[in-house]
Amino acid sequence: MSSFNFFGETIPKTHAEFGQYLRRAHEEKHHPLCLCKSPGIPMYVSRASNTYILKRMPNRGALHHSDCDSYAVPAHLSGRGLMEDKAITENHDTGLTSLKLAFPLTKSAGSRDPITPSSGEQKTVQAETTKLTIRALLEYLYEEAGLTRWSPRMKGKRNWHVVRHNLVQAAQNKMSHKNAIAQRLLVPEFFSVEKKGEIAARRRHFFASMAPTKGKLQFSILIGEVKAIETARFGGKLIIKHMPDMPIYMAADVFKRVGKVFASQIAMFEQDEDIHLLTIMTFYLSASGNPQVETISFMTVDSNWLPFDNICEKELMERLVTDNRYFLRSMRYNLSSTDVMATAILTDTKPDATAFYIVPLGATEAYYDELDQLVNSTDTPSHIWDTNDEVAMTLPPHTNPTVDRPSKGQTEIPPRDDLPPNDDFPPVDMYADEPYPEYEEEPFSD
Repeated sequence: MSSFNFFGETIPKTHAEFGQYLRRAHEEKHHPLCLCKSPGIPMYVSRASNTYILKRMPNRGALHHSDCDSYAVPAHLSGRGLMEDKAITENHDTGLTSLKLAFPLTKSAGSRDPITPSSGEQKTVQAETTKLTIRALLEYLYEEAGLTRWSPRMKGKRNWHVVRHNLVQAAQNKMSHKNAIAQRLLVPEFFSVEKKGEIAARRRHFFASMAPTKGKLQFSILIGEVKAIETARFGGKLIIKHMPDMPIYMAADVFKRVGKVFASQIAMFEQDEDIHLLTIMTFYLSASGNPQVETISFMTVDSNWLPFDNICEKELMERLVTDNRYFLRSMRYNLSSTDVMATAILTDTKPDATAFYIVPLGATEAYYDELDQLVNSTDTPSHIWDTNDEVAMTLPPHTNPTVDRPSKGQTEIPPRDDLPPNDDFPPVDMYADEPYPEYEEEPFSD
């Protein structure tokens, strides 16, 4: 169990007055020490609404012990390293995180055509190394939500309720210019026939905030699970699971480009019923009042809601889960598919975490050179699976963790109870030992 030093006292997270220590540390701008290592590692306390959150210092996640909940993928082993202090800037005094986005949240009515996925790299839109693309924003929120971290105790505990709850939590205190991301974000709530009317009323209230201001269209951000992509009368439409009564429409050219740019993700989703296809988009309300796509991207996740970009990555995620491993999934952010990065960081190897690399089929000599350079320049032990060799995948030796892991990601307190009212089900601790209550999706009917 994690322990911290507050004002010279060692306080375990289970302490009855842990919340009071967080409040005092926030008020006095005190930096508690995480005792996962000696000497302790400074942290800070931020406030979101009425909740105090103990967080790791910016760019310090890799300094924590790999068993610690505050441990993060070393910056140079994932795409996040290029984003820190550029596209992602944390202010530990205010508790706010400033995000620079590569896509707009407003547009002058009729000024230009919708922004669509590029025909080059499949996962990016208007890629800029110092700004978050819309896909990179999804990866950032997913990582902040703790959904890229895996423990064997998470088996059977993830569904849309859990994913949604953590994404909404992760969006708190995130700003883009003067826009609060949480206020612009729509993540469809877990559908219930009994609450159908309430759900629709809350959605109408959200849409009411999207009225044009000073001649500018207001964009909102939607993150949802795709149920179907269909042809519409004038283009196409997305059917979002848990929001099936409100299709998202795409202009004909956007629909055509989505089918081309994201062909591999869509094909994997259609061919494997265990794969979930997540979408993130900016959208506006058309003259008819229907949601219309402006900017869009997709991300495939497996049955445990772990992200992957190709079949080899999916195979690795499934193998790690089956073998009861502890690990973090690395995210690319704005890196292209040809850039070298660790696919996962195994945190149950001793004495240090191990970076797992996948060499893709058809890798070039330049790729091997970049991989060698990265492996030789880092202190993190490496394990490589070259898919071009006729050798089965192997994993580094497993060492059972000695530290319990009760929380998610860098959020160091229990799930908040002050989220929007459409979080209808009770919060879930993904690391808890007690059985997880199953929430069955209810069929939608008019």
